[in-house]
Amino acid sequence: MKNLRFDFVIHWIYAIIWALLAISGFSLISAKFGWMIGFDFKMADMIHRINAALFVLITFISIIYEVIRKIKNDDKTKPWFIIGRSGYQLFNFIVSLLLIVSGALIWICMEFNFKALALALTVHEYISYVALGSVIWHIYKKTHILAWPKKKAVNINNK
Repeated sequence: MKNLRFDFVIHWIYAIIWALLAISGFSLISAKFGWMIGFDFKMADMIHRINAALFVLITFISIIYEVIRKIKNDDKTKPWFIIGRSGYQLFNFIVSLLLIVSGALIWICMEFNFKALALALTVHEYISYVALGSVIWHIYKKTHILAWPKKKAVNINNK
C-alpha cells in the first residue's frame, strides 16, 4: 500500500465528520428534517456535539500543520487541504471558523444568555446552508476526476 498523504487523510476525515454534522445538525433544526435520524433528537444532539468537538480538533490540527509548513518554507501544493491558495479553500476556512464560533456560543449560552443564543443559532443555521451549498458545488466541480476518458473517434479514411 502506498503512503497516504496527510492532506488526503485530513480531507476525508473532514468529509465524514461534516456529513455526520450536517445530518445531525439539520435534524436538530426542525421536525421537517427529523426523519433523517428517526426523530431521536437526543441522539442527534449527542452525535452533533461529539462530531463538533472532532471538527474543532481537526481544524486546529490543520492550522498548526499550515503554520509549521510556513515556518519550514514548504511551498508544495496540498490540493486536498483546508487551507490553500484557491478561493474555495479560503472560503472553506472562514466558514469553518464561523461555524466553530457560533457553535461554541450555542453550547455556552444555552442556559443563560438567550439573546446571544438566538443570534448564534441564526448565524449557525444560515452558515450551515451556505456550507451545504458549498459542499454540493465542491463535489460538482470535482466530478471530472470520476469521468471516464472519452475515446477518440477513429478516422477510417486515413488508414
